[in-house]
Parts: sequence; structure tokens; C-alpha cells
Amino acid sequence: MHKSEHHTILYPSDPQELAACCNPEDATDAKKLTTLPAAILTGHASYEVVLPLLHNSFSQASTLKPKLVVILGSLHQEPLEVDKPHFLFTQPGEGITLPNTTIRFATEIRDALLALFPDDLASEQSYFIEEPGVELTLPVVGAYFAGVPALSLLTNTSDPKECRTYGTILARIVSMAPETLFVVSANCCANLPSPLATSHSRKLVSLLESGAPLLDELRSRSISSCGIAAFEALRRQSWGVGRWEFTKFATGSTQFASLPIEHNPKERIVWHASAKRIEA
Repeated sequence: MHKSEHHTILYPSDPQELAACCNPEDATDAKKLTTLPAAILTGHASYEVVLPLLHNSFSQASTLKPKLVVILGSLHQEPLEVDKPHFLFTQPGEGITLPNTTIRFATEIRDALLALFPDDLASEQSYFIEEPGVELTLPVVGAYFAGVPALSLLTNTSDPKECRTYGTILARIVSMAPETLFVVSANCCANLPSPLATSHSRKLVSLLESGAPLLDELRSRSISSCGIAAFEALRRQSWGVGRWEFTKFATGSTQFASLPIEHNPKERIVWHASAKRIEA
């Protein structure tokens, strides 16, 4: 079992405090998801910033009974040369011990994927130590879906072929575990001056709401989300309608029902959001 690496800094280390933070709540007025597979979006930052978004997203999936939760995380660096040509990384081991609970990994599905996609997917713990997004999401996974195994994937690719392969891997996961909930852990934009961050985020939201492709917009530098590969991989899935519905936004500790046209124009900010992939 792995031990948690990012408690105290990003989320509480005290077991009772963490359990209280993650205790399921009905945190949204939005229509709840009713079928699986399904997908939700939430941000990654300290709980002071993203905990309301985590609850908003997970409460939209709270009536589901998934048999697998897959966290699609963001890698904010290039893979090491020794790990290439792999572009997608999963977590080794049997699970992780958090301050208040233990999360089991979906080892059979993970090992099957490693065998099916040996040139694309690798098992490497070091990336999960450097990237906190997956770990800070897991306590909430454990609270809303106790006992359900998790599978985590990290990538930073924007290569069209690799994004197609990523989509194929997600489809294979669904073929092995149809009752899967995908959780995209990503922010709406990079850390940018507020006008540019807001512009990028508004563009991303517009594209996701319409189900449009993202890679050309990324290359033209009109969007900068760290979750582009995950969104593209999910866009290629046959279930659902391929569009997203956004329900809440945040930057710093300030929450918004919709993205403003501008916000704190003299600061650098990151926009976070809560959303779900619309059902068919």
C-alpha cells in the first residue's frame, strides 16, 4: 500500500477533520446523473479552493452505483526520457492509505490495460508523488463511493494520435467495467493574468458545452487547460452526447454560478469548475 504524500498541504491530515470535509452532501441543484458510464469534472488545488467544487461534482453522481472510479489526471511536465514512448501513466501497488481511509486500486483492470497497451501505458509511482490532483480527489471518492476500487491515469499529451489512443483505452475500460464513473481532475486554464485566464476558460467552456474538438484551439493558444487530453478522450466515447454542463466555477476562495467576463484584472489566477458530461 502506498502512503499519502500531499496531506497537510492540500487537504487535512487529521482523520476526523478529513472525514468531515469529505462527508457526502447534496451540494447542487443540478439534475443528477442517472446512468453509467458517466463523467464529471472537478478542479485540483487545496481544499480551501476546490472542496465546494468536489462536492458539487460528486453530488451530481451521488445516486449512481459505480463498480469502478477512474480518475483522469493531469501531468504538468514531460515524461522522463526513460519512460518514453509511454505517454500515459497509472499507479502501481494494491492501493493507497489516506489519513482517514484506504482506497483499493483496480489491479486486474490496470494489469490488463498494461498488457494491452504496452507502448502507451506504464505503471510509475513517481509521477503520482509529484502530481497531487489524484490524491486530493481520492478522499472524496472514498466518501461518496465507499469500497469502490479506483484506477488513476496521468498524461500531458496533446498529440492527436495519442489522444485517439487514450480514447481507445477509455473505451476498453468501459468494455471491462461498464458501470464506471470517470472523474476528470483538471483546471479550466493555466495560471495566467486574469483577463487571459478568463478568456481561455470562457473559450474552453464554450467548446465543451458544444462538444467541439479542442486540439486546434490548444495549438492556437486560445485555451490552456491541463485536461485537454482527458476531454478529447472522453469526446470520442459512444455513450452520452459528448457535451458538458457546467454548474459552478471558482478562483481562489470565490465561487461563481457562471464565468464572469472579467475578474481581478491585475492578478494572475486559475479558474476551476464543476461539470458533468451530459447523458443521452
